[in-house]
Amino acid sequence: MRPDSTDAVGMMRWGLRRYWVPFLLCVLLGAVIAPLAAVNRSTPTDATALVVTVDRTVELAALPRYGEQVFTNGQVAQALVNDIEGIGSQEDVIPRKVSLVAEQDTIIFEVVGRDVDPEKAAAIANTAAEAFVGALNDAGAGVGTFELQSEAEVPEERDSGLGTVFAIPVGVVSGVVLGLALVAGLLVARRPVVEGADAEEATGVRSLGTVTAPRTRRGRFARAEEFGGLVPVCRRLLALPTPTVVMVSRPRQSWARTHLTVAMARVLSLIADIRVVGGPDVQAMVADSVTPEEGHPDVGRRVAPRLTLVDGSDLPNLVHPPLTTATVLVVPEGIGSAALRAAVVEHLGGSAEARLLMVRGGPRRGGARPPAAKPTTQPPERHPAAVGDGL
Repeated sequence: MRPDSTDAVGMMRWGLRRYWVPFLLCVLLGAVIAPLAAVNRSTPTDATALVVTVDRTVELAALPRYGEQVFTNGQVAQALVNDIEGIGSQEDVIPRKVSLVAEQDTIIFEVVGRDVDPEKAAAIANTAAEAFVGALNDAGAGVGTFELQSEAEVPEERDSGLGTVFAIPVGVVSGVVLGLALVAGLLVARRPVVEGADAEEATGVRSLGTVTAPRTRRGRFARAEEFGGLVPVCRRLLALPTPTVVMVSRPRQSWARTHLTVAMARVLSLIADIRVVGGPDVQAMVADSVTPEEGHPDVGRRVAPRLTLVDGSDLPNLVHPPLTTATVLVVPEGIGSAALRAAVVEHLGGSAEARLLMVRGGPRRGGARPPAAKPTTQPPERHPAAVGDGL
């Protein structure tokens, strides 16, 4: 039965495992910035001075409109610009820094000063109120008489501690949302392939499966027993009708491919007559990991066909008779869809069988260093080639 491809939830889980560093940075960024913003938040405070009508001549209904006209005629704004340092230009003082509240059917005007500094807010309100009273009384006895009833007091500073406490979880949640959005954006941009079924859908090439390869330092190799999922892949490899299997990959996956080829050779040598073809590193690794005494006890009575496993690092190793060759493209888990299709076009084609093999990174291992390849005076083995059928 064909396995299902990766769903959206599974893809997001893979993305969180792959991109956990930027996700964690987003969470930490939200957890730090939100409390800092709450602490440094500059919330303006209001201070109010009261101006009262002592002797009114004008009608009560017309008093609020008259007061608003006098308040905005420029005399109040000019007084603030002259007396309050750093308040800004005269054009934007009203209503940004000071405003007038004139209720209907009342003889009281409220002059409200506004600033992040409570003392400055009170100073703005008192300066504006004094200028407003002077402007109102300049009209003469035909309107009425006005005076400052009460000056503005310095308002108490607001306690922002509770806001800071709430800012921490809000920042964490915001960071999580931002991190999820970042991971989702990366997944949409790269369109990674994380399962063999996804690779088959993207390319149309059948998959041998997924192998979990332990991480080792460059120049060291792990034991075949440390590779997860290797045995099922070897079973499917033996089921192929071709006697020669060529392992190919992109240049950046060449060491992983060689590492995997040697591990497969060790497993296959237990049940079949295996020949491994490759460079000096491959030969040294095979000599150290695949020995006759590790093979099947009935080695003289094997009936399995001879299988040639080729590590396709050199050009002569890549060209084999097409009807007797299976080509296996080794790709890393999470390869982008476009990169996968380009690798298929470049490396597969012209062989009797074509397969994909996905490699997933496993836990880190120390690994063993392969022995140095023994020098030989014999010429390198040549392999038959079919012109025009190369990879």
